[in-house]
Amino acid sequence: MAVLLAAGGGMYAAVGGDDGGKNPTASPETTTPSHPKTQDRTPEPTTGDGDNTGGRGSGESDPNDQRRAGEAKVLYQKPAPEVSKSNLEVPGFWAMKGYVVKAVENKIIAYKDEGGSKWTLTLPKAVCAAPTSTTDGKVVVAYEGHGRDSCSQLTLIDLNKGAKLWDHSAPETDAMGGGYTNVGMAQSGNLVGMAWFGGSAVIKVNDGKEVSPEKPSAGCSIDGYAGGKVLLRAYSCTNGTAKLQQLTPSGSIKWTYTIRKGFKVSNIFSSSPAVVALIDQDRRSGGILALSDQGKERSTLALGKQSYQPECGTDIFGTNMGNCEGVAGSADTFYLPTEMTQDHGLGSTSEIHAFDLTTGKRKWAVKVAERLLLPLNMDGKNLIAYEKPSYTAPGQIVRIGPDGGKPKPLLRLPQATRKAERDFYSATHTYRNGNFYIATNRITGTDTTPENLLMAFGR
Repeated sequence: MAVLLAAGGGMYAAVGGDDGGKNPTASPETTTPSHPKTQDRTPEPTTGDGDNTGGRGSGESDPNDQRRAGEAKVLYQKPAPEVSKSNLEVPGFWAMKGYVVKAVENKIIAYKDEGGSKWTLTLPKAVCAAPTSTTDGKVVVAYEGHGRDSCSQLTLIDLNKGAKLWDHSAPETDAMGGGYTNVGMAQSGNLVGMAWFGGSAVIKVNDGKEVSPEKPSAGCSIDGYAGGKVLLRAYSCTNGTAKLQQLTPSGSIKWTYTIRKGFKVSNIFSSSPAVVALIDQDRRSGGILALSDQGKERSTLALGKQSYQPECGTDIFGTNMGNCEGVAGSADTFYLPTEMTQDHGLGSTSEIHAFDLTTGKRKWAVKVAERLLLPLNMDGKNLIAYEKPSYTAPGQIVRIGPDGGKPKPLLRLPQATRKAERDFYSATHTYRNGNFYIATNRITGTDTTPENLLMAFGR
């Protein structure tokens, strides 16, 4: 009976009605992570940077020794390092050709698929915000400035070489007190959109110089950006109006869509095709809206009374609009995961629903038992999804055809690492060229058993 969306640091339920979800109402819900950290973990294999043992420390057992027929190989398993404080966010993860890159505090490290590190880059202070998209192997990240809670320094990183290409302060802020807090970033082509509590900016990737799109009128402020194929920005005004805009590659406004009165954008699930979630001033949902490439209303998804649960993390000020996992889209179809429900015949189940973006109607549903099924990305016309681990079985990567049907397993994760797979408090999941990566977004620092920073699986 609800769409679960991350908003204001918690989950909010958007309840569809008989009108096809066009005017749903909502109430806040308290939630916990899908797989909360437990205290019954056993020590997992660890490795230091540059280690070529495939993810094992001296004297540690190899989970591949317990590998069962048909299970994926553990390429490596990296422990979370000691960090400066508990419950620390560690943004920044990018999958490249043959390696992945992870940021942790002031270190940015590239890990090769075959094991060992490719390069390590050290910044003056900790990375505090980063886009998910890159441009020709380069990405702009923000790191801590001189003031308290100030995320005000920017640098362009060449992820192929592990080198800084430029480094300077963020554009002047118009926020009260001059601070840069809760920064959200989105990158597309040569543009990076930044939004923070009380301010925003658009800069160029190649040199970091600010560009100046048309500013919203008085009483309005930028809420956030989403990147990828194109750069979208959302803003809202004190009079209850709100708009969504697409920027051109040069930074001008390509189109502007006016959100219906009383609502604003809460999450941008996809920038191309444009698919956004709406909320009102009381943080009640206004449903999910699809727009055309010309910024015209395409459809409102017919959510009905079903509950959905994309993973959008904690975003207190809503500046990280394009940061949701568990959603995927093609040119004509959008995929959403349902929450876990009870099925009298199968026990706990979850589903992925495919929606036609032209009509907004549901095309098909695929159900699995005892697992949360999350869309990851498209492989041509096929959907790649992650079946999260249950309490007794590990997860797996599956492919679902354009017409639905039974998911086809692509990568069965090992039973030997099931607990480690479950114990990520908050993570980014990426499937690329037959390999699957789980990278933590947060190091809690509260367990006596070391947490994992990164795990990689392959054939």
